[in-house]
Amino acid sequence: MNMPEPGNLSIAFADTAKITTGFTQTLRFRLMLSVALVHIVLMSIFVTDAIREQSDKIQAELYSRGRSLVALTTVASTNALLTEDLAALAEIIHRVKSQPDVVYCEITDSRGRVLGTTYPERLGKRLPPLAARSEQFPLAPTDHVLDLQERIRIAGQTVGTVTLGLSTVRMDSALTRTWREGMFFILAALIVGSAAAWALSLLTTRGLRNMMEAVRKISRGDLDVRVPTSSRDEVGMLAVAFNHMVASLKHASEEAAREHEQRTQAERLACVGEMSATIAHEIRNPLSAIINSVNLLGGDTLNREDRTQVISILNNESGRLSRILSDFLEFAKMRESELARADLKSLIEEIAHMLYQDHQTGKNLRFSIHCAADAQTAFFDHDQIRQVLWNLMLNALQSMPEGGELSVTTQPYREKIMVRITDTGCGIAPDFQKNILKPFVTSRKGGTGLGLAIVQRILVQHGTQLDIKSTQGVGTEVSFQLNGIN
Repeated sequence: MNMPEPGNLSIAFADTAKITTGFTQTLRFRLMLSVALVHIVLMSIFVTDAIREQSDKIQAELYSRGRSLVALTTVASTNALLTEDLAALAEIIHRVKSQPDVVYCEITDSRGRVLGTTYPERLGKRLPPLAARSEQFPLAPTDHVLDLQERIRIAGQTVGTVTLGLSTVRMDSALTRTWREGMFFILAALIVGSAAAWALSLLTTRGLRNMMEAVRKISRGDLDVRVPTSSRDEVGMLAVAFNHMVASLKHASEEAAREHEQRTQAERLACVGEMSATIAHEIRNPLSAIINSVNLLGGDTLNREDRTQVISILNNESGRLSRILSDFLEFAKMRESELARADLKSLIEEIAHMLYQDHQTGKNLRFSIHCAADAQTAFFDHDQIRQVLWNLMLNALQSMPEGGELSVTTQPYREKIMVRITDTGCGIAPDFQKNILKPFVTSRKGGTGLGLAIVQRILVQHGTQLDIKSTQGVGTEVSFQLNGIN
């Protein structure tokens, strides 16, 4: 069974705990908003229908009262109109004008002559009627007078016309007051509904908040946390399942920790064994040569020339043995990187100058250095990156024994600095490329095979790694990245 690595659980829960949302994105807000919206929509529909019904009723009452009043006026003014009794018509007009909401009343004969009116300046004149026809609701927005008109008929003949105007101001005020009360009722319903929705959301999400708090504790490594399971609803069932999951997670984490410890110990022992075998193999050859040389020097059979040659072999193999041990100690005791902003361009130019002085004799060697204007400084450990550049550039020169071109470039790449070292040397065999970064793997005679391994470890400490592209007979390109910003 594949068990999670220790620490991965904490990382996974930490990623979950980092998810922070505003209140408007929480489940509580959405639940509260949903209930409140449903409540206010339903109440708005109900109140709007009630107000509209009330408005229609008020308008119908005003219209009915106006029709009744104009009909009564028509009956009362018929005889006075036939006899042209202006005093009687004036009395009728006065009585009608005293009724609530009446703005005007006017009686005309069949010829259009005004015989009775609430406007004295119109009396006795032949003028167009105050209203051409009777009106119905709804009126125009700026019209606040309901005009009603009825003809006075005798034996089928029209002998006059009664025109009546009723003010809608009181009706409009009543309607406005009704709408205001309705809006207040909707607002009160919204407040009550929101409070109820808040209480409901609080009650519903309480268990979820407990689980979120438990998740935060788990992200800090506390696998003993449990969620209360007092409710019997879906949230309570989820809490029970959550507690079972945490218990299983704790058991799995403990099992993973034990397996990880066992695997780490086994890998450590295997690594020590492999490293010991590799070191023993690397040391055996120079040590054997040293032992044989010492034995030869201890005898009397060597002449002066052979003795000099044996001493030379002894010195060479001793130096080789010393380099192996020095490289191994440097590989084993790699210090932590101390990053600081430094001049990358100057470091490259300094190393290139020193290598050029050491390798230019008798070779057609060309150096090309190009550092982009915004890629000349970076954050790195100066001594460690110096070692990285020295090893990589030295390897490039050693791959061009007859000369060639060594190119070093830096350029910005996704807020980092890309460093590329390219040579026109012999290249690296494809089968050898996949193992070239492993310790004690080398294709160069006399090499320890730890140079690129040390380079890779340094780069890993800088948050990057070495990328190698090579074609035999064409050349090799190695690259890595450094932080361009802090």
